[in-house]
Amino acid sequence: MKFWSLEVDEVIQKLETSLNGLTQAERERRLKIYGSNEIKVKERKPFEVFIRQFLNPLVLVLVASMLLLGYLEHHLEAIIVFAIVILGAITGFLQEWKAESIMKELRKFLLPKALVVSEGKIIEVDSSSIVPGDVIIVEAGMKVPADARIIESRELSVDESMLTGESFPVTKNNKKIPEDAIVPERTCMLYAGTTITSGWGKAVVVATGEKTEMGKIGKGLEERAETPLIRKIRIFAKQLTIGIILVSAAIFLLGVYRDYEIDYSFLSAISFAVAVIPEILPATITLALAFGVREMAKKNALVKSLPAVETLGSVTVICSDKTGTLTQNKLKVVKLLTPNGEYEVREDGIYREGNRIEPGEDVKRLILAGYMCNRAVCEGGNCRGDPLEIALLELALKMGIVEEYEVLDEIPFDSKRKFMAVSVKTRDEVYLIVKGAPEVIERMTRTKTPETCTQEGMRTIAFAFKKLEVFNGFELEDLEFLGYQCLIDPLREDSKESVENCKSAGIRVLMITGDHPATALKIARDAGIEGDVITGMDLEKTDLREAVKKCSIFARTTPEQKLEIVKALQANGEVVAVTGDGVNDAPALKRAEIGVAMGSGSDIAKEAGDMVLLDDRFSTIVKAVEVGRDVFRKIQRIISWIIPTNGAQGSIVLVAFALGIAMPMLPLHILWINTVTSGLLGMMLVFDPMEKGLLKLKPTKGELMSKRVLFRVAYISILGVLLVYYLYFNTGKMSSAVNGLIALQIWYLLTPHIEKSFFEVGLKNKYAILGILLLLILQLYMTNFSSALKLEPMSVEEWVKTFAIAFIVFIIVELEKLVFRLVRRG
Repeated sequence: MKFWSLEVDEVIQKLETSLNGLTQAERERRLKIYGSNEIKVKERKPFEVFIRQFLNPLVLVLVASMLLLGYLEHHLEAIIVFAIVILGAITGFLQEWKAESIMKELRKFLLPKALVVSEGKIIEVDSSSIVPGDVIIVEAGMKVPADARIIESRELSVDESMLTGESFPVTKNNKKIPEDAIVPERTCMLYAGTTITSGWGKAVVVATGEKTEMGKIGKGLEERAETPLIRKIRIFAKQLTIGIILVSAAIFLLGVYRDYEIDYSFLSAISFAVAVIPEILPATITLALAFGVREMAKKNALVKSLPAVETLGSVTVICSDKTGTLTQNKLKVVKLLTPNGEYEVREDGIYREGNRIEPGEDVKRLILAGYMCNRAVCEGGNCRGDPLEIALLELALKMGIVEEYEVLDEIPFDSKRKFMAVSVKTRDEVYLIVKGAPEVIERMTRTKTPETCTQEGMRTIAFAFKKLEVFNGFELEDLEFLGYQCLIDPLREDSKESVENCKSAGIRVLMITGDHPATALKIARDAGIEGDVITGMDLEKTDLREAVKKCSIFARTTPEQKLEIVKALQANGEVVAVTGDGVNDAPALKRAEIGVAMGSGSDIAKEAGDMVLLDDRFSTIVKAVEVGRDVFRKIQRIISWIIPTNGAQGSIVLVAFALGIAMPMLPLHILWINTVTSGLLGMMLVFDPMEKGLLKLKPTKGELMSKRVLFRVAYISILGVLLVYYLYFNTGKMSSAVNGLIALQIWYLLTPHIEKSFFEVGLKNKYAILGILLLLILQLYMTNFSSALKLEPMSVEEWVKTFAIAFIVFIIVELEKLVFRLVRRG
């Protein structure tokens, strides 16, 4: 029901209550009907977080390989794979549960107590026990416990920035308004979670818990977009699985066609699947993502789920909130207008026409008027009161333009009058000072007033005064005009640079806010955001998919419209990140591929986001994007290194079966290479130094397995087969074949980049060098001094020959890169 469009008496009647409130018995009855006044946020249990680690498509492939090994009675190998699965799951669980534990501390947003009128008496109750029909009392500093229709108010203003994105406090009254008014325009309503900045109010509760505006937003947080990495892994795993099944089926059918024993044909098909499945790949990708999480944490970005790390590297559009994200969420006086001219207020003083000046008498009087006609209080650096008045007070204190005075009388600000007046006595004089809306103050003055700052998207407050011999009441005529103080929620210092960095990285920045169009345009232009401005009302009349292509500034939007904007961008093929700190940002944060919440923002926003910026800086997003791109390229290199090795092993099984010749290695050897040697070397790629210039590249839209990588898989598989069979038949030893394939891995590890040559990037990864040395020592021991792998000892000459022949892989990969570079150049 649209209670804001009804008179107070009608609201009271429809809610079956009275101005004296409900009886305790009635309150208890309604509590059973409506439930507690809480927004229930689903908390994941540790077991759920742990089980989720096994739902990764590649982990499921790994589990399948474990089951196949168990079926083949290779129990040792099955145990090794099981250990790898559990290790990867524990790594992912620990990271996600750490973030989950931090978020638990950020979930409560309602104050535990509220003032309620019951049977004519004001009592204090738990806010969770409030029900529709309750009459509540709110005062400055209190958080509104539920949605309510105002019955009466005195100088009541509310900070609704958490809900609407509006920077300035909203003045409230009890007058009904039209039905079609949007949330920021409903001046007779109070909304749960917003904060009373000044005054007093009495209101009747119309909605509680999940029925409140905040609750509706919270309920809309179930929808979650699939991240690009999960989508790519799912597609890759699907393609890999289909390929394995088709080839395994072909092997089995070939065996049947050749009248091989059914068991032999079946076991050969299974052996091929075990050889090709990249058992170590899920754990290696998890390590790469966890490494990215650690790097982002160093940059003040808390990542709640591992896939979100890579997602940032794929982002093409960032939808940013204005208040608290690009701006400081704190009003400041930035300009002064007096009859003598225009002045700019900077951190280090007053400027005129670009030059710093000492404040003249006109400026001093204007600032002093803001200091005296003011109800805010600042003590020890802590200020209380209306944000606008705090800004006026802070300017006076910063400039040192203060004076002792005594308030003789006051007319408080009222939304009807639109002004505040005080009579003050200083050491020598008595003054009448008035501040308020420009059009009101102008009618009281006898001097011509300059143009205001309103067109520049600033909040403009006018001041006038009169010198008195003695105070005999408020005579608000023939006042002398002092000037205007122009305020704005200023841009964060590094927001503009961050927006420019996004542009160079191929990322488009959009501003979506509930604020006034003029204010939104001012901040957007200051931040360097280009494009047209469109309001929420105009969005209803346009093709949204077309609008998001042209417009970059969206003002006066509702939470539902923010969500639709994100959906429209996604429908246009964009990978969307949404930043924000307010409750109004939560649905879009949840829907986007990645939601980035501010650390000082609302708890619901932090619950909805995938990542929390602990320092609230937009610039941190740019740093996180760089890490995300680096992680994606590392994952590509890991895949382009691991899959060719698996392709070679699968080809060895395939050739042996097709030609009816002996296998040059045992299933145990294949699993050893897949898990131990591939695992040790593959994980070293995670520690490759970050590439330079990642932010000058376009967002990562490439697939995990490009055609280039598939080409490399093909020829390295062929080289692997030729190398292994040559060494096996030349020496008659399986140890030569096994170590030949491992030598191929080592040489290929030195040049895993898809594009760049080894001679361009060098070997800067000290961990890779350490991994190679450890593996050489391990293979020397397992070959010459252990029988665990059933390998024959090799002489020094055989070791040298094996590695020398395998070096051909390094040469061919480098030649391939050279040819592709030459073709691309011309």
